[in-house]
Amino acid sequence: MNRIIFLISLFLITSCNSTQKNQLPVQQKKLQHIVLIKYKETTTPQELKAIERAAYTLKEIAGVKNLNYSENVSPEGLNKGYTHSLTMYFENEKDRDEVYLPHSIHQEFVKLFVPFTIDVLVYDYWE
Repeated sequence: MNRIIFLISLFLITSCNSTQKNQLPVQQKKLQHIVLIKYKETTTPQELKAIERAAYTLKEIAGVKNLNYSENVSPEGLNKGYTHSLTMYFENEKDRDEVYLPHSIHQEFVKLFVPFTIDVLVYDYWE
């Protein structure tokens, strides 16, 4: 009888652990925020540098984690004209929706960089 209880307990513990590894609750995941940017060909290196500096000011906004602004380096040629990315993560949707998006630093950055763009693609997901 003890052996059966032990085997059932072992099965339950193993099942719970494998489920937790593969399916974390949203509260334990990070909200990844990816912005892909397609700049106009007329955008100068000096303008791109100013945009990059401004992008890093977004780190000053509470809730923004691991911000990175970078240029595409993929050799595959599948970027469809998107040359730069801005990535960061948030601990929750509230930090993104109620703190970051309406924040004056974010609004100023948008005003600065959007006139230099052809297209912007924003993609968020839970990791």
